[in-house]
Amino acid sequence: MFDIVIWVKVSTEGSKENLSIEHLQQAVLRRLKLNIKGTKHVDEVAHGISEELKGKKYLLLMDDVKQDLNLYKMGIPDGKNGSKIVLTTRLGHICSSLVNRVIKVTNLSADEAWEMFQDVLECPKIIENPKTGPLAWRVCNDCGGLPLLIEKVANTFKVKNSECLWSDGLNSWRMWPQKECQGIREMYNMLKFCYDELDDAQKKCFLYGALYPEDSDIYTDYLLECWAAEDFLGNDHHAKNMKARNGHFILSHLKNVSLLEETMSEKCITMHKFIRQAALYFASDDPKCKYLVKPNGALQEAPDEEPWSEKNRISLSDNEFDKLPDCPDCSIFSTLFLQKNSELTTVPESFFDHMPSLRVLNFCQTGIMSLPISVSKLISLKVLYLCDCEYLMELPSTVGELSYLEVLDIRGSGIHSIPTHIKNLKGLRCLRISFTKSGNVNGTPEMDLNYDIISKLSALEELVIDMKAFEQWSNKVLIENIIKEVAILKRLTILKLCFADEVVDVIEVATTFRIHVPDAGILQTFMKNSHLWSNVRHIKSFQLLISCKHPDHPQIPEYFKYARYIKYCNGEGASPPFPEVFAKAEAIELVNHKDIKQLSDFGIASMTQIRDVP
Repeated sequence: MFDIVIWVKVSTEGSKENLSIEHLQQAVLRRLKLNIKGTKHVDEVAHGISEELKGKKYLLLMDDVKQDLNLYKMGIPDGKNGSKIVLTTRLGHICSSLVNRVIKVTNLSADEAWEMFQDVLECPKIIENPKTGPLAWRVCNDCGGLPLLIEKVANTFKVKNSECLWSDGLNSWRMWPQKECQGIREMYNMLKFCYDELDDAQKKCFLYGALYPEDSDIYTDYLLECWAAEDFLGNDHHAKNMKARNGHFILSHLKNVSLLEETMSEKCITMHKFIRQAALYFASDDPKCKYLVKPNGALQEAPDEEPWSEKNRISLSDNEFDKLPDCPDCSIFSTLFLQKNSELTTVPESFFDHMPSLRVLNFCQTGIMSLPISVSKLISLKVLYLCDCEYLMELPSTVGELSYLEVLDIRGSGIHSIPTHIKNLKGLRCLRISFTKSGNVNGTPEMDLNYDIISKLSALEELVIDMKAFEQWSNKVLIENIIKEVAILKRLTILKLCFADEVVDVIEVATTFRIHVPDAGILQTFMKNSHLWSNVRHIKSFQLLISCKHPDHPQIPEYFKYARYIKYCNGEGASPPFPEVFAKAEAIELVNHKDIKQLSDFGIASMTQIRDVP
């Protein structure tokens, strides 16, 4: 396919930078068998390389790139004749201006890993042996699909030339991973180098990811909330938008250097099992990270009180214990993960008595039926997750004393209305709740849901409400009444109301408001009551999606180029729901409006802002 293939190793193991231009040029010269005498200037060498490659169809492989490359300065000509350049790097942002196509090298599948393990092992008898074969599979599986690790481990076992040695080796491997184990030292050292390159904030955020169970999907929004609560993104004096930017920057960097990985869902990330174990080793060497991490451990009993007092972060998620220690002394405690302990039904009354530094508390998907009144002693608590605690019917009134609480998530719990006492949470920025049907069939929305409390939460920035249809109430009436309460809030930038098949979604992204409503009447209610729309002349950027079943599939190509965009589906009559807003639009999509025969029927007095009308 090519006239010549050139392989250049761009950096050395353990270095932070690429090799010099001169070094890279010499590697190319050797492959081209060029002997340029009498000059050492990079420009003259580049000219010689360029002349040699001119007209040739070449494949240039640049291995382990750690900084941006200037290929022109090296002397590599434009490959317009079908030549190809392939770069390999561990840093996702490297050479982004040069690259036309990015290929993410993923881990091997279980079958591929097993095939590679057997190929390196070259010992079918071991695989076929009923005693060692299953253990060999386990060893391979614990390598997590990492080719380098599979190669090292398989080669380590390959030299064991007797069944006894294999048995001893496999028994030792059951305690994987240990950083001193033969075969994984190189991997550990590589990750340690990557870790040492992180700054202090990035290190803290990375190590925090090791608190989550192995190979679990981690919701990025929740992870960012926990990072912020732990002050990894800046302290309380830093602005919220600054901390949000810091969080997304750190998350992006950790993904770029492959310490965190994206999942099939855009909302989640994950940490590979080997990287997670390395993170726990790094944490054990850091005096500021005193972790107790035993998720997925099938623990029948929670650790007794003594280990709790020595740790600042504990993760005991997804176990089988049914009770907690009565009164652990946790003065330096900042994070406690107890999610997915379905057997856990009660929390001791004095459990929170000595946790003044606790900032993050996660009880999601547990069987708890109540929280003790000692929850009021969590004077530093910022994040409280109680989602899917279906037996939890109410919150104690002392929750209202948590003056620093910023995030409260009680979706999927047995709490069917907004607890009255949370109106005292003046610092609450995020509330996520489910409304469920109460036993009072003659009740009114105001009586049963307490949504009038929403307008009292003046610091609220995010509100998410999940609700199934109520037979005796109109969804439209409910939504409109809630919108009236929400519209008063001056800091709200994210609103999501899910009522059966109807969704209200309001989000501010980079000064653009994106509003998705199931019908025009709800939009009118929002705009009439919201301070955001009190002066329509000052609205600079918006996206309005009205009655759209598929709001993310507009017909206008590159619709995002329009600062003020409206998509309105299935409208009735000829009058727009909010004429002055439509008059501000730069682009409008009108879909399935049977009462409109021509644009003049739509009743917009002025359309001078319009740039496109499909």
